[in-house]
Amino acid sequence: MAADDAVEVGWHLIVDPACDGWRLDRFLALRLTRVSRARAARLAVLDEDDRGRGPLKKSAAVRKGQRLFVERPLPDAGVSLPPPTILHADDDLLVLDKPAGWAAHPTATRYAGTLKYWLATEGYDAEHEPVHRLDVETSGVIAIARTAAAARFYKMALENRAFEKTYLCVVEGAAPERLTADIPLGFDPDTALKLALKMGRGALAAETHFERLWTDGRRSVLVARPITGRQHQIRVHAALSGFPLVGDKLYGPDEQLFLASLERALTADELSRLGHPRQALHAWRLALPSPAGDVRVFEAPWPAELSGLAPGFTLG
Repeated sequence: MAADDAVEVGWHLIVDPACDGWRLDRFLALRLTRVSRARAARLAVLDEDDRGRGPLKKSAAVRKGQRLFVERPLPDAGVSLPPPTILHADDDLLVLDKPAGWAAHPTATRYAGTLKYWLATEGYDAEHEPVHRLDVETSGVIAIARTAAAARFYKMALENRAFEKTYLCVVEGAAPERLTADIPLGFDPDTALKLALKMGRGALAAETHFERLWTDGRRSVLVARPITGRQHQIRVHAALSGFPLVGDKLYGPDEQLFLASLERALTADELSRLGHPRQALHAWRLALPSPAGDVRVFEAPWPAELSGLAPGFTLG
């Protein structure tokens, strides 16, 4: 992925009358409440009506009605990711095959590596909105609403469980032909990490059906059909059933691998323990209603980078 210089990243601000004559740094401290004063002092601020002058000094006085643009440095500038593949596009819906590594929405540490930013670089307007979640490390089908009305329709359909999601995953061990995990999920009280585990605080009903497609005795490929939509549900249910996903840093061999991955690149030994650099979970198929009343089904092919984990498996 290459960043597009034509896409501006930052905040557009208008000086209200009560702030007329204030120093710029004082005004920024008032308006950018989630940014520390020290960080705000390092941000470049442009006058929207006279950008040719370059960044304004923080000691400059702002005037009522002045339009400012505060440049936001990309926290993940230089990130390189394979682009999503467009599976379907119409007036209401855009369906993508998301490679692992992309987040749906910007966070404190991700911006360039988000679908929202990719959509902007590709010329799509700001109304385009992902209508369901897909973890950063999970690949596969994700639906994007193209208008506010479509977003309302699809989010209501999601709340009414009108979406049918089918995943593929590679797990450790020889899984049985069929397995149902009906295990309430909540936060684990015994860890600082917010891991969803049974008998945890605020546990809610959760159910996942698994079906084995392939095994060599050491690993298995499963179809996973979540009935409910709890956070990390497939990953947690697979782990609690004795068959953790290959490459899962949270629910795999050691949660310390997850903490280490937040601070640095994992070592070769750590990656060997995981079995794969990312969790082997792929959103294979998505069936969802359309505003026209029919049901549409979209599929994303099995990623090549997961094929080596199950060399005898082919998706027919």
